[in-house]
Amino acid sequence: MTFDDLLRSRAIEKVTVAPEEAAELIRLARRDIATAQTLTRTDLDWAFAIAYNALLQSSVAYMASLGYRSRSRDKHFVTFRFMREALPGESELTARLQRLRKKRNSTVYEHAGLVGESEALEMIEFAGRYIEAISDRLPPAIRELLESGEPRG
Repeated sequence: MTFDDLLRSRAIEKVTVAPEEAAELIRLARRDIATAQTLTRTDLDWAFAIAYNALLQSSVAYMASLGYRSRSRDKHFVTFRFMREALPGESELTARLQRLRKKRNSTVYEHAGLVGESEALEMIEFAGRYIEAISDRLPPAIRELLESGEPRG
């Protein structure tokens, strides 16, 4: 499924997003990593889920920077499906995003205690690397906002 297919199926739509909005999503993702790290002492399931949210927020930021957003009820699935097209040559990475989406869904909605300490720590570490890799791909105007530390106005 290509960008055009996603557009035709109305899973995504074209949008114009201010650089400040995309930068704020990256800031939120970074905040989520810090929160997830704190939660590893008290709740591994939620530490995993919050690190997952950081993956999602940074993916949404990248999607927005390219001029798209999800329209689907299945926002998480569509966002990561979009990332498969947006990051050609990264099929292992984007397949991992979908696997993590399924694990997060089970953890949040189905069963408590699914996430062990090493899995939570690996998720947080992976999410941190992912956010920075996505940040490096953002247009210069967004990267400048992130480097300046200016909050959304």
